[in-house]
Amino acid sequence: MKKIIIGNTSLSLFSNGGAAVLGFVNLACIARFFSVTDAGKWFMLLTVYTMLELLRSGCIQTPFIRFYVVASSKMQRAKLVAAAWQLILIFTLFMVVAALPFMLFVKQGDNAFTLARQFTPIWLLAALPNQLLQWQLQANSSFKKLAVVRLAFPVLFTLLLALQRLLKADIETVALWYAVLQFLTGFIGACFGWLRFGRWFTSLKHERQMLTGYGKFSMVTMIAASLLRSSDQFIIALWLGPAAVATYAIPQKLIEAIEIPVRSFVSVAIPQATTLWNTGQQAQLKRFFYGQCGFLMAIIIPLLAIFFFMPSQIVALLGGAKYHQSALILQVFCLYAALIPIDRYCGLMLDAINRPAKNTVKVILMLITNVLLDVAAVKLGYGLYGIAAVSMLTFLAGIVIGWFQLRDVLGGFSASAFVKEGILIHIQKIRQRAVAL
Repeated sequence: MKKIIIGNTSLSLFSNGGAAVLGFVNLACIARFFSVTDAGKWFMLLTVYTMLELLRSGCIQTPFIRFYVVASSKMQRAKLVAAAWQLILIFTLFMVVAALPFMLFVKQGDNAFTLARQFTPIWLLAALPNQLLQWQLQANSSFKKLAVVRLAFPVLFTLLLALQRLLKADIETVALWYAVLQFLTGFIGACFGWLRFGRWFTSLKHERQMLTGYGKFSMVTMIAASLLRSSDQFIIALWLGPAAVATYAIPQKLIEAIEIPVRSFVSVAIPQATTLWNTGQQAQLKRFFYGQCGFLMAIIIPLLAIFFFMPSQIVALLGGAKYHQSALILQVFCLYAALIPIDRYCGLMLDAINRPAKNTVKVILMLITNVLLDVAAVKLGYGLYGIAAVSMLTFLAGIVIGWFQLRDVLGGFSASAFVKEGILIHIQKIRQRAVAL
């Protein structure tokens, strides 16, 4: 079992890491090949699309994986797959229809939202098969196939940007091909038989109720989480313009690199944490929490140190000299990024132990804190730097709230437990293996 977990985590880390490296290459290409204003439009498109994609995931993904893992038969799993297909199609069409009036009524002169207005509905529809494919592979713990799928799209997009450099295509053409490649990735997965459609021609009322009953909390949580992730960009776009969006997005994307190991571990940890709770292994679940968080913090703190002490060089490497104002923002982000594993695992634990309502409350309170303080920072004249500083306070609030909600499972906060379970035990295991060799 340990070998399987380590193997799956390594595959997830490899695929997320490889996709992130290619993502940074693509980000650097966008930042360098286009003007700061065009880059800001692109980042705003990504922000709006990611927000709606997270909303769609919140409606279906978490309950689908949770119930799929504990399903007692192949028939039940097939019906869950079909129900997920039906619900995601309905949600996608609803979001597209709901988004169209908003996109059409945004003023043409509002340059920050130009690409978002044109391409968000197209991207949502094009990415649907690829998104479902990844959910199914994750639920089946098919992490080798999932690694291939996760890497396929960024590889294709990197090749497209290289071709764009030769053809001098505009930003709108690149956005259109982005949608084409998303759809192509999911279509190829279906051709290989990896994407399942389930049992459509049976009664799925119970399965839909299962997913929506649990999903109503995860949906609200994901709405709040996507707004939390996007609120900074929306406030910047509305008050400071597209160039400021690009300036803020460069260090924000760099911090997302810190989240690569966190996302990799979380994607593997969801089924394991759910199983530990369902089998009554609460002590092991507590050790699992401390071990995962402590180990991840040990990984990312050295990376944060490099970012903090070499911000200008890191920013210039990614976006070029025209983004020199992003260096201080990157340093501010580094002050809170070490807390990301604790915040993510608090949310994961609440979902795994079937307390999605409490996770919803946690994320909503974080969103309210972030928006109010962001607006105050802008109104008081602190600009981008004030908005960056607000993020640190938001994450601190999220950790305090999450820990309070899990106090009966985790007990009191113990800094030494992160070191013992997350670092010392791993060092001991490495020494034992070295002796064995």
